[in-house]
Amino acid sequence: MFTPARYLVLDDEESELKALIDALHVAGVPSIGVKFEAPALPEPALFAGIRILFSDLHLVKAQPAGVQHYNTLASILDRCIPDNHGPYLLVLWTSHEAERAALAARLEEILPANKKPITVLALDKTILRAGDAWDAEGIRDAIKQQIDSIPQLKALLNWERDVLTAANSTLALVNGLIPDGQRTAAAYPGALDRVLSVLASAAAGPSNAPQDRKGAVTAALSPLLTDRILNQVHDQDSADLWKRAVTFSATAPLTPAQKAKMHRMLHLAIPPAEAVTQTDWGAVIPLGAQQITDEAMKARFGVTAGYLRETEFKLKQTRREEGNLVAIRVGAACDHAQGNAGPIPILLGLLVPSTALQDKSRSPAIHTCKQQFELQGYVEPVSLLVHARFPMSAVSEEILAWPPAIFRLREQLLTAILVHTATYAMRPGTLLF
Repeated sequence: MFTPARYLVLDDEESELKALIDALHVAGVPSIGVKFEAPALPEPALFAGIRILFSDLHLVKAQPAGVQHYNTLASILDRCIPDNHGPYLLVLWTSHEAERAALAARLEEILPANKKPITVLALDKTILRAGDAWDAEGIRDAIKQQIDSIPQLKALLNWERDVLTAANSTLALVNGLIPDGQRTAAAYPGALDRVLSVLASAAAGPSNAPQDRKGAVTAALSPLLTDRILNQVHDQDSADLWKRAVTFSATAPLTPAQKAKMHRMLHLAIPPAEAVTQTDWGAVIPLGAQQITDEAMKARFGVTAGYLRETEFKLKQTRREEGNLVAIRVGAACDHAQGNAGPIPILLGLLVPSTALQDKSRSPAIHTCKQQFELQGYVEPVSLLVHARFPMSAVSEEILAWPPAIFRLREQLLTAILVHTATYAMRPGTLLF
């Protein structure tokens, strides 16, 4: 139930750490202190939700000044900052701009891109501290001033705050369903159990909800959460901030690599950051070596994998072995949500570098997604082609024995594929002279 801390203070001296944390708490800034004890590095879990890291530059007093101090801090960031994290700021205690600039340059040189802070700020202890007392209000105002100078970052952090507010509002709605007479320590658990059970059963069906209780409750509450995120009341200050943050002034078009990265974020759920199993609605599963032998392909589809690549998907002759034939788990969303019995419908697709495709028209049965994607294992953007004329089905036990899913298509793109497939299957054949 405890969310990761957003503000961390890192120091090697207990007294320094405690004094600053106490001052920040008095100022209403929720933060935790992390005592650095060389050579051990801090526990990475503490950094899971980091937005601002306050750190002393000299974490190992015995080290000579300069690059060794920078390397120590770089090692901490490399180990502790999550591979996939939101933006964070590094606040350094120093009055010397040269030290701040040197640290920033060193981090830029040796840290991987996904570990780097957005920027390195410098705050002067001699201004913000008198004796043992910290000016927490001054620290808060100094950080706010720095963030205000980057309106895009401030808008994104405010959006995160709005999401947390919407989540709290959603929980309040659920809590509001508990009758007043049952809001006691003895009655509340059972009353909340009933509310959650009813929500789960309504979302996934009484027989299927017990198989994934959290997923069923999430399916019921997600529309409420989304509505509260989208329809919060925004004041004029918020409107002005977003006007400064999103200016639409960029004139250079996105490169293919940039488009592929954005399409990946918007349309693909990729493990392990997001859980994906082979039977999930929209799961994309590579066909294994045994499944694409000529014998296996002819038994299932009546043609070989080579025929599909060359004649149907129309790959270039010199690149006809590239990419992966994949199975895409489709079907009715309600059948998946309710775990209805029966074989699971699947579509045949191909994931392949976009430049491997011939510049020829393909059968109307083939849907070539306009979006191209950045995917691990490919050096260039990848296209997904889906063939409506080669469907198949399998029971869940068989699918679970297939290779792990590469990713899951998010609903928007998956729905477009389903509409294409349904439209192709339902096209009328009329006589015309």
